[in-house]
Amino acid sequence: MTETLPDLPPMPSRFGFAFSADGRWATCLRSEQDRVVLERWDLTWPRPSLRTLDGAALPDATGDLTIDRRSGALPLNDGRVLVVRPAVGEHGEPAGHGILAAAEPAPTGLRVIRSWPVPRMLAGFLLAAPGQAQTAVLVVVENERHSRIWRVSPSSPVLEPVMRIPGVLSGGVWADEGRTLALDHDGAGHRTEGILVDLRERGWRPFWSVSDTTSDRIAAYSPRSGVLAVTTTAPGAQQRGAPQIGLRLPGGGPVRFPETLNRSAAHRTPLAFDAAGENLLVREIAGATARLAVYATGNDRITPLPGPPGMLWPPAHWAGDGRIHVRFSAPHQPPTLATVRGPARSDWDMAAHPSDGAAAWRHAELVELSGPAGPVEAIVYGGPGWRDRTRLVLALHGGPLSAWLYEFEPLFQYLAAAGVSVVAPNYRGSTGYGDEHLRPVLGDWGGPDLEDVVHLGHAVAHGRDTALPRPVVLGASYGGFLALLAACRAPELWSGCAALAPFTSASGLYRTATGAVRDRVSQLNLSRVPGEQDARRDVLRACEALTAPLLVAHGVRDEAVPVEQSRALRRRLLELGRTEGVDFDYLETADDHNGVVQAWSPVLRQAVVRFCLTAGRTLALDNERR
Repeated sequence: MTETLPDLPPMPSRFGFAFSADGRWATCLRSEQDRVVLERWDLTWPRPSLRTLDGAALPDATGDLTIDRRSGALPLNDGRVLVVRPAVGEHGEPAGHGILAAAEPAPTGLRVIRSWPVPRMLAGFLLAAPGQAQTAVLVVVENERHSRIWRVSPSSPVLEPVMRIPGVLSGGVWADEGRTLALDHDGAGHRTEGILVDLRERGWRPFWSVSDTTSDRIAAYSPRSGVLAVTTTAPGAQQRGAPQIGLRLPGGGPVRFPETLNRSAAHRTPLAFDAAGENLLVREIAGATARLAVYATGNDRITPLPGPPGMLWPPAHWAGDGRIHVRFSAPHQPPTLATVRGPARSDWDMAAHPSDGAAAWRHAELVELSGPAGPVEAIVYGGPGWRDRTRLVLALHGGPLSAWLYEFEPLFQYLAAAGVSVVAPNYRGSTGYGDEHLRPVLGDWGGPDLEDVVHLGHAVAHGRDTALPRPVVLGASYGGFLALLAACRAPELWSGCAALAPFTSASGLYRTATGAVRDRVSQLNLSRVPGEQDARRDVLRACEALTAPLLVAHGVRDEAVPVEQSRALRRRLLELGRTEGVDFDYLETADDHNGVVQAWSPVLRQAVVRFCLTAGRTLALDNERR
């Protein structure tokens, strides 16, 4: 059967936002399928002015500096832009070096005015020096054991090496007016601590660490008041899974953890201080949506800022005139720069571009479904009659400690445009719903969450005409594991199962994964369910029960879930006598984990949408077979 796929504009996404030191400029990367361009925002106007600096290939003396998803950009105070990019090999693997370029806007896009080779580089980020000096620092991860800091001046023909530090540096802020950096440092055991780097003395020291088992990070700094905001995973007044927010006052002394700031059912993250350093902007995630709030350090009060339902991400900038700039998205709104006109007002401006195709995107609603242990919130595409659409997909998120967020999801937009209802539930184990909802899945993968998925599969199918196809269960990463288990546990319930970058069992993932992923599996799946129950949570042992059509897709460059997990499933299905191309489809792509999970490849996205449109088992057909 051939289905006509929806003809939609390219799906835009914006990421990698950064602000100049004086707050006048912002930059981000904008992608549409494989095309990535740089965007620059002039924030001096009442409404930010956007200019696309087109030209994905920036010519320089050594060849082409290609802007892609791995690139990072930083605007300088004078409007010039620094772009850093790690190099890749012929098949997309890290090449171990990179390039940094200084560019300026030109009538045709960007003009490179200087470039520097970076001899050793797997990843890197830029920090603009405070004040009016047109300098920055480039923090480079050279390998899994060392990082290096370089000083950058667009007027200098060479990068100035500052120092090499053991471990991986992953983010941070300036801790004064230009001499000291406060950076997140991952050392042995992959735990994170805060360190102070003295650029003048070329030395560093740990300064923010709660224990050997916590992750302790740098969040924001106010040069005016000298207050530093930090976070820790150490238990406190915050809900499980959320960081505890601390404030380090000037002059030393212990970090304090204001109870008003931390005691909340919402997951709070510090974003930025105001110009005076007296108020801290925080993001609150409650359920699938986020909002902003302001914590006043002087009177220990927190005040929510009203705004549209959606999702927000760091970084944020709080300008001297009171305006707040932050990345925002909603199901019908591709990620963009939102401007909030001061805490005292609730006006929100969403900067848009004509090619964003705003009129094309479907809206979604938040719906409460009945679960076996209590209500389950779900994001639903399909309007009031979503249950009665011919095609219905139950989508399972990754994780396990994660959640569907009320944001723009390109794959869901394609499915909705093709006439498919999409139900994306936040079953037990999802973050944002409190400790009682989260805790049951710790050490019990494929237990309470799978129970919820099967229950919800029956619930969404209840009342549908028996001539309509049953739901398709679709999942990515951990959600792919759950989708496969659901298709094995209740094979009669589904018309199809689509698993993107799945693993086959917790123990199998632990054996084949490396580094931080293996540590994460060990931390989150501490207990093991022995005997018969364990066999039911191993897809390779349970897949004999599969009867629904199956689509499995995996990226050969997957750094999180090794492709061998899906290859083992394919081999097992063939051993069981299943026919590839009839009983199941297997697709490998050249992508990494995120590329498959988010279905960036048009070929993969079309394969998933077509599968969901053509999987056609119905209750009436199965009754006839009996």
